[in-house]
Amino acid sequence: MNDGAIEGVIGMANGMAKKIRELSNLNQRQRDELRSAQESAETLLLGIVDLFLPHLGGHSRRVAALVDEVGKRMGISENARKVNHSAAIFHEIGMLGIRREALFAPWSHLSDTERNLILAHPNMGAALLKPMSWYQDAAVLVSAHHERWDGSGFPRHLVGENIPLGARIIAVCDVYDEMLNKPKDAPQTFSEDEVLAHIQRQRGGYFDPKIVDLILEPGIRGPGTGAASLLATEISLSVRQLRPGMMLARDLYNTSGLIMLTKDTILQEAVIIRLQGLQDGRAVVEPIFVRVDANAGGDSGKRA
Repeated sequence: MNDGAIEGVIGMANGMAKKIRELSNLNQRQRDELRSAQESAETLLLGIVDLFLPHLGGHSRRVAALVDEVGKRMGISENARKVNHSAAIFHEIGMLGIRREALFAPWSHLSDTERNLILAHPNMGAALLKPMSWYQDAAVLVSAHHERWDGSGFPRHLVGENIPLGARIIAVCDVYDEMLNKPKDAPQTFSEDEVLAHIQRQRGGYFDPKIVDLILEPGIRGPGTGAASLLATEISLSVRQLRPGMMLARDLYNTSGLIMLTKDTILQEAVIIRLQGLQDGRAVVEPIFVRVDANAGGDSGKRA
């Protein structure tokens, strides 16, 4: 091969390398844009839940934190843990449209319509997530998070390992947090010992035995996963001092004694605007307690 041919090959190689770099940069930009879109979608959807069903916003975040820890203990891959986390964050989004009182009322006190809506909420939640391509795997888990190990769950009465693993993990974590962190105005509340005893009784019944054994291990139910956790350092603020990104350290009540937002809720701008509007009529109990720990969100703990 003569010098001219060699130079030609080198030139082609350099040209290809340049195009590969350009494509790599383009792919990175596209990945960054997709990641930004995912984060925006999550913020929007969580903001909607916080506005219309405040109790479920904090509940979903705590369930997701516990699901994350279980996934790590089980050695689940990082990609699978991300899917599990998304499903846990949005596992109750199908509850939108159901009146708050129905969430805590005995089954016998509900209307037929309310019962049907509750039974349909796994599929409704999955249907809300499916149009977003990055949530399609999570949607499968959302649709199955009320299935039970013994086949007694809903909506498809799946049995044992026919239930996706992520959904089996969410099922246990969901019941743990839902029982432990009921609002004060709920008809019945439970201690952590009572909650764990219930989960133990359903080992091999409602729940996958392996996951129950993990939940019962000391140390797995760490900070942020239950009422028995130590509170982060907190400060008290007025409604006017709240800023987006702050995380509630305690439940927020209205003057009638009903919970408006639960602890661990990260405040979005729309939620703060709503609170400020309500406070013009002195409807919100002040002060409001927010966390000041480093992991609580962008502006958490900064005074106005």
